[in-house]
Amino acid sequence: MSRLLQIVCFLFLGILGVVLIQKAARAIESSANQSPAQTRPKDNPIPNTFSNLHVLPKDISKRDLISVMKQFSITFNVRCSHCHSVSDDLTEGRFDSDEKPAKQQARELMKTLIEIGKSRAPSEPAPAKKMRPGGEN
Repeated sequence: MSRLLQIVCFLFLGILGVVLIQKAARAIESSANQSPAQTRPKDNPIPNTFSNLHVLPKDISKRDLISVMKQFSITFNVRCSHCHSVSDDLTEGRFDSDEKPAKQQARELMKTLIEIGKSRAPSEPAPAKKMRPGGEN
């Protein structure tokens, strides 16, 4: 019985070792495929060109993009680093990274809001109310 237990333990450790080696190899491979974190100056940490835009227009101006992002920050009371893989002062990291689930959730929210905006008919002016004599309605 103890011989059987030794064989089972040996097999288990062998399988565990193979799994860990494969996992480490995948981690090294994926980190090699990613470009290194970008470093930006403190006085202008927002890049001048944008990549990985899925919902916002590809040719959006820096001013307009910052305006949209500030609105998200204010509305949801979060910092840029909630959705983006950047430092709190924005000087390090990658704005184009998709590693944080909150970024995809924000994209889905924007898509939903755009669809709602498209489906609504342009608002018509409300009909004017006729005033009764004496100012009563």
